[in-house]
Amino acid sequence: MNPTKKLFFFTGTLALCMVFAALVLIPTREASAIEPAKQSPNECLECHEQAGKLWEDSRHRETNVSCTVCHKLADTTGKHPEDAKYTVESETDTCLVCHAEVAGKNVAGELAISEHGKVGLTCLSCHEQHSQGLKLAPGSRTICENCHKDETREVLESTHFAAGLSCVNCHMGADKNHTLIVSVTTCGECHTDLHDAKRMLDAGLDIKVMAKPEAMVEITPLPETPAVPETEANAGGVHLPAWLLVVAGVLIGGIVAWAVFGKEPGNPSAGKPS
Repeated sequence: MNPTKKLFFFTGTLALCMVFAALVLIPTREASAIEPAKQSPNECLECHEQAGKLWEDSRHRETNVSCTVCHKLADTTGKHPEDAKYTVESETDTCLVCHAEVAGKNVAGELAISEHGKVGLTCLSCHEQHSQGLKLAPGSRTICENCHKDETREVLESTHFAAGLSCVNCHMGADKNHTLIVSVTTCGECHTDLHDAKRMLDAGLDIKVMAKPEAMVEITPLPETPAVPETEANAGGVHLPAWLLVVAGVLIGGIVAWAVFGKEPGNPSAGKPS
């Protein structure tokens, strides 16, 4: 390479390095490769103490679902709370994002096909949003009795309640199914002897006969056998058809008449000499 070409090569290389260094080292307000830092959840807890305490003991806290996962800053150019406000997102953009498939269980789908879903109840109808626990009334064990008052009064006098069970034991089962449909599998978790259910009878308790449960299988009754009149059932002797008795009487009478009036057979009489 001749000296002129070497000079141009080194000059161009040096200029390129200087331009690259300027882009990296010189600060600018118009471009940034780093996302602006989000507000820390600890800052939220300074003001929202009540919500923070509920969240601290929640399942969301254990799985690192913080305030900013569900609440979005409406104006990213300002600072909260002076210039920017956080939005209260709908359940579609919060609960259902995870509780459909991400969390491993389609709770949203189960709720949608349940009777609760059909009448318009949502996640927050039963769950407190920050603790994710149930919205229990004072003295209540489950959220169910807030609406199902008649059923609750009956349950309080039931064997299940005396054994320490509540609505969720049967209506949600071990898998916490949000359709609230009670299945035979749910019953079988406790009642392992379903076909030998006679403890109430053994205890001598009065059993109320059910008119016809909806779940009872239709049983076709056996054809009834005509009842035998009491006079015939208690009559003695041999029961034979009348015509057979007539034939037997004729035969017996004929034999007796032949024996009494008939001639005994003897020697043939000798003929006259010819």
